[in-house]
Amino acid sequence: MGCIGALFRIPFGAILGYLVMMAGVFAAFTAVMVLAGTDFCFEGDSWVASEKFCVVGLGVFGVAALLGGFTAVRIGGAAAVLLLCLFVGALGSLTALGVLGQAREVRLKDRPEERPADLTPIQAAQWSETPTWSEWGNLAAGVGGIAVGAAAGRGAPREPKRQKPKD
Repeated sequence: MGCIGALFRIPFGAILGYLVMMAGVFAAFTAVMVLAGTDFCFEGDSWVASEKFCVVGLGVFGVAALLGGFTAVRIGGAAAVLLLCLFVGALGSLTALGVLGQAREVRLKDRPEERPADLTPIQAAQWSETPTWSEWGNLAAGVGGIAVGAAAGRGAPREPKRQKPKD
């Protein structure tokens, strides 16, 4: 397979690792919102995510990133992990720095002033506002989790097999 195989394995490993991360984050945040309720997720009547929810989110991002890093290294090796870390790092930095402001305006365009009682997890994710400290924390948990997951996925170093000397 050689070089051609690597051309497909590396980006495929990074993409699949990211999809595993996002699926884990989506499932965990949905479960937290359903089980704990919207009062746990938001500060008072505002759209700002609560401190408790943000702390839970750091753990969620860390575990999901661990799974994503594990997936990336098993499929695409160290290069896929590097690609995944660069993508998550760049996207997280742009989000935390507020560079994606226009996307935020589009996302919040249809948000009602008051939070509805029958808020769905998709609406909560779309319309909530995350504190800056949480965005930077999620970035660190994501990149760190990817690295730990990749290390676990590679396993312990093995000693090379020794060839028997020929007579």
